[in-house]
Amino acid sequence: MSSEREHVTLRPAVEEDAPMVFRWRNDPFLVARASSAKCVTWEEHVRWFQETLCGSSRKMLIVLVDGEPAGQVRFDRADGAACVISAYLLEPYTGRGLGVIAIREACEFLFEHWGVTSIVAFVRQDNPPSQSAFRKAGFHDAGDATACPPKHFGMFLRRADCAQGMTA
Repeated sequence: MSSEREHVTLRPAVEEDAPMVFRWRNDPFLVARASSAKCVTWEEHVRWFQETLCGSSRKMLIVLVDGEPAGQVRFDRADGAACVISAYLLEPYTGRGLGVIAIREACEFLFEHWGVTSIVAFVRQDNPPSQSAFRKAGFHDAGDATACPPKHFGMFLRRADCAQGMTA
């Protein structure tokens, strides 16, 4: 843990981020924790990244720690009232509570800019640190309330929970 408080900020992804996000997407540390657990080709990534920037169903935010790119938080619309969150930090930034801050700030941003009432997270069952980060960011266990992918744990955050303030 650093001796001084690190500053976490978010910014929308831009076209120039494509190579950086591609490197992240194929980073062995992140691939091992990803839902798909597979690498992607540059061509697949470019197509996906363009859809992310130009479409209306996905929003990606770059996480900055003390001004340095450290990860991303992404939202995909599930329907008119809900979206699914995906988040990661590069390995050097994990284990310090920075992910909790990024998730909280990203969710506040999303509730402010999209008309959704809830955010759903599907976290791998074998990833307790990620489950803990989402709980600390205010997410609740979904139980059978979500159509969770196999070997994942469903969690949710409602707009009302965010408006009341999230607790660590």
